[in-house]
Amino acid sequence: MSENSLRSAARRIAAALRIKDFRFVEIESKRRVVPEEMADLREFLLSRKRVRHSKAAFFFDQFLDTPDMELFRRGASLRLRYKREGTAVYLQYKGRGFRRGGLLYRSEFATERLTSVLQEESHHDIIRFNETSVAKILAQQKGTPIAEAMERHLGGGVLRRITTGPILSMYQKDKFVVDLGRVFLEPSLDRIFAFHVGRGGVHPLSTFCEYENEVKARRGYEWEKLEHLGELLEFDRRLADSFDMPPEPFDKYHRCASFFVRSGRARSGR
Repeated sequence: MSENSLRSAARRIAAALRIKDFRFVEIESKRRVVPEEMADLREFLLSRKRVRHSKAAFFFDQFLDTPDMELFRRGASLRLRYKREGTAVYLQYKGRGFRRGGLLYRSEFATERLTSVLQEESHHDIIRFNETSVAKILAQQKGTPIAEAMERHLGGGVLRRITTGPILSMYQKDKFVVDLGRVFLEPSLDRIFAFHVGRGGVHPLSTFCEYENEVKARRGYEWEKLEHLGELLEFDRRLADSFDMPPEPFDKYHRCASFFVRSGRARSGR
């Protein structure tokens, strides 16, 4: 495709996701992984040409929603991501996406590091808001892409009702890079430990493993991602030929929340 055709396609995708800028479009594949195969899959990735290990990380997310789980029902997700042992906190939002050709297209936004949200320093290690709320955070982010997208997708009424954090997820993540020039693939292996936060406290929910692969681009060349989708799909196909890796239809929040929210209730809101 020509550059003009790729740029035009990027604009159409952004419009379909109800955002203004294709820079905030995430295009990825997601597959389940058998936990016993994680080590062999990691070695297989490292044996592939042009693949290098970029980093290993440990962090955790607190997924946020309204009491009636409006974001869950709309296919969106919102999380506080805690890095550096909880000292660096970011608000991240992903809007409702669509699937095409085996790939998931979603909008993805994040704030700069937040100073108004902290992990409480107590012997309980309780995670909570520290004299703030999502509405207050977004008020401080007024005019930023994340604030504008959430207002457009969810509306002020829903934003004011985001007051619960029902899911905690802890991650062990291995990231890899496949250099394609101005574009690169970013495969990753995730081991997730999920917990449900209820009235009685924090309860183990699930432990599972996932493989993700996202196509990314150097800043200013985001539209070129669309020219390399076939390479992402081919890369994943070769892995799936050697390992049991069925496609994963849910993002982490919806997979975790589906364990305790009946699908009929989640769709209807009753």
